[in-house]
This record gives sequence, structure tokens and C-alpha cells, in this order.
Amino acid sequence: MRYALTLIVLLPLTTIAGPWFDGEAEFTDDESRQLAAKILQAHGGMAPMAAAKSIRLDFFTKVSGAPNPFYTVERIDLANGNALVKWPFWNASMGWDGETLWSHQWPMPMPAGFFARLTTSFVTLPWQIQADGANVGPVGIDRLPNDDTDFQVLRITFDERNPSIPGTFYDLYIDPDTHLMQGLRFDINHPGMVANPSQPLGPNFHVFGDYRSIDGMMIPTFYLSYGKGSAQGGSSNAYHFAWNIRFDEAFDVTDLEAPSGAQQDDVSMSWWQTVNNASPATTSTVGVTQ
Repeated sequence: MRYALTLIVLLPLTTIAGPWFDGEAEFTDDESRQLAAKILQAHGGMAPMAAAKSIRLDFFTKVSGAPNPFYTVERIDLANGNALVKWPFWNASMGWDGETLWSHQWPMPMPAGFFARLTTSFVTLPWQIQADGANVGPVGIDRLPNDDTDFQVLRITFDERNPSIPGTFYDLYIDPDTHLMQGLRFDINHPGMVANPSQPLGPNFHVFGDYRSIDGMMIPTFYLSYGKGSAQGGSSNAYHFAWNIRFDEAFDVTDLEAPSGAQQDDVSMSWWQTVNNASPATTSTVGVTQ
């Protein structure tokens, strides 16, 4: 379970007309609104994200004490949030089309669907906090693990209109001079990861160590993870980096066709449908065997 936690700490996405970046957030005060605008501008503004078709990336995680790394190839359709994630080391995959969430040859104890939009969700927070479902503020001051810098901290929560990340809050640690996102503090309440979703797991931290300008957007490509209790120091329990990041490729919906024998991820489906006030999914096998 400790390994599972650090795997989730990475990087959903959409265009300005899509489910993650559409509409207008609710702000607690003018200070929060003004800081959110500065964060968006520092990361490239909304225009390049609005022009993006999808996000495609390779992602690597190495957890302290784990024998093998965690490697994914991920695609998110920015128009509707459809997702395809592949784990080449295991020949495993999962797909999500907004109605059915399937996995194939998934070897881990946590649900594959937990990762449906997770990897891309954290790095797109500067854009997501402008959207419907985002509740932004207030602004505070705090420090990241092993850093004596006083960062501006912007609290973000999402309501049922935007259940893009399985947690209850997200604190963005912002450099007061550049307004770049230097870290995140968050918890996890996905039922496949915790015994009781009303008792979230955390807080957890990501500390970003490298950014790249991709199509005019400043995207974190390397960060360290710290588990609960690391706010005052301690060693990182995982590191992560992303490469081959692209925003200009159209998402091929035929890739979402489930392979023979793929299983529906009922735990994740029930969670997504619950937060959207829908009925729970039923157990079934999807793909050509259906």
C-alpha cells in the first residue's frame, strides 16, 4: 500500500471547451483570484492549452525499496477526458471512455482505474483551477519538505462537476517571485486506495525539480514524492520523471476498444459514478468476450 501511494503522486487534462478547463471557478476572495491568474500566466496562459488536442507522455516512477520501477505510456483526450494508459513492463493496459473503464492484465492490488487521469491531473492544476467545479482559496504561507522557502499556498478543492483527482484538497505551493508551481500537498480518498473514503490518506507532497516549456506551456517533468509526516523533513520515498510529452496529436478513439478478456474496473467506476450522482456500475467482462 505504501508503494501504491507514491505511484499515484504524479501527474487529467482537457481543452478550454473540455470537462477540466471549461467554465469559471469559485474563489474565496480577490487575493485567491489574483494569485490564480498569475499562476496561469506563469505557466503559459490558457491559449496554448486551448489549442492542445491531447496529452501524450511517458512516465517513470521509482519507489524507495521497491525492486522495479513503474513505467507508463499515457494518453488523455483533452476534449472529453477519455484516457488510455499502458504499462509496457507488464503488457497491461486500461481504457476510459466516460462510460466504461476497463483494464487488461493488470497485476497490482489497487484498481487500474485509479490511474485513469491521475498522471496528467497534477501538472495541469494551473489550468484546472480556472474551471467549473474548482473552489479556489484562501491563500496561505507554508514550506515544502527540506526547503526553508516561504511559499504562497493556494488551497484547491473540486466538487462533483470536476472529480478529476481522487482526493479532498490540493495545496499549490507557489514561488512568490515567478508564480510557478513548486510543489503540491494533497490527500487521497479513492476507495481502491483507502479503507474508508471519509478518512483520506495523507497529506502527501510532490516537490518539482524541473520544468520544460512545451508548446508554450511550463510543464513539470521531474519531482520527488514525500509521504505523510514529511513536512518537517525526512527522505523522499519516490522520484518521478516524464518525457516524450506532446499536446499536438489527435486522440484515436479506436485505441479505447477493450482487448479480449479485459475486466471492468467496478471499484473505480462506482467511485466516478458516485461523485457524479450516478448509479453504481455492475460487474461484467468487457471486450470481444462481452
